[in-house]
Amino acid sequence: MKKNENGVFGLRLGSVLGAFAVAFVLVGCASNPPAKDDGSAAASARSKENSAQSELSAKTGEAPAAKTADAAEAADDDIKVSTVSFKVRPTVLVAPAMGAKMAGSIDVIRKNPLAKTAMEVINTYLTSRDYTVMGLESQAQLDEVVQLQSDIAGNNEDLAYVAGLSVGADINITFAGSIQEDYIVIDLNASEASTANLLASESMRLKDNGESQRVLVQKAVQRAIKKLENKVRDRLAEELEKGVQYKVVAHLTGDFTDDQAEEISNIVSIKMRKKFNKMQVISMSRNTYDLLIYVDPDKYEDAQMVYGEFVESLDGLAKVRKQNITKKLIILEIQ
Repeated sequence: MKKNENGVFGLRLGSVLGAFAVAFVLVGCASNPPAKDDGSAAASARSKENSAQSELSAKTGEAPAAKTADAAEAADDDIKVSTVSFKVRPTVLVAPAMGAKMAGSIDVIRKNPLAKTAMEVINTYLTSRDYTVMGLESQAQLDEVVQLQSDIAGNNEDLAYVAGLSVGADINITFAGSIQEDYIVIDLNASEASTANLLASESMRLKDNGESQRVLVQKAVQRAIKKLENKVRDRLAEELEKGVQYKVVAHLTGDFTDDQAEEISNIVSIKMRKKFNKMQVISMSRNTYDLLIYVDPDKYEDAQMVYGEFVESLDGLAKVRKQNITKKLIILEIQ
């Protein structure tokens, strides 16, 4: 395996998606064909290495050192995973690290089997750890949803962040890969879907010892996701103890006086706060409210019921109209 000129695994899609955007798209290099099936060359090299180590240990009296790959696997097996349980089963969206070009990540997954392999490894592990995993490929209308939310919430919104909310995610996990000399490097990031705040990162560096790229991807991603999930699980469980989270963006579009706008603001920030487990104000100006709301899932089954509280609380003072509601994102107008 040799270093790709783009520094990113590629199926030569750089001209279409851009060098960095082709996150985790891999290709075999013609100048470096895969090892033969019989593995004779690798076996010969291992035999010479073992003989040298045995000879050295006989002279020094020290036990031969374990091989790097074996040591890495042993260290991986020793990782103690968190045993914290979830009060509410969290939902995760897994996607290539595409930045704001969320729509392009679907093409990466569909066109490249190794990118899909990486995503499947992550999805399988998270499913075994009691998460609900949203399959990016199964979101047939994700492009439209992302664009719709972007148009409503503003062009400066991170589309990956909005996409996570659109499909009801509690957490977004993105992955990327690159080749550095004879090593494969995997980078994972976990962020809150509601705020886009980074929760944790994990990087895994694995040497190419003649294995197929697919096997290398599987091994590196398996180790990385295990460590990443262990970092975020306790914190995520703590957040879910507060209740199911919804993001609410409200715009005052009516012709209100300053006194009326202030009254509406007080109702939203004081009276409505008492209806939910917790309400966190991200920002609140005269005409725009950006809120995080934590609700009791036994009392509020979905976003529509949360929206209904705004309609009821402001009844007689203002009309509340929904611009768009998805599983975790509520965008409304106060007229």
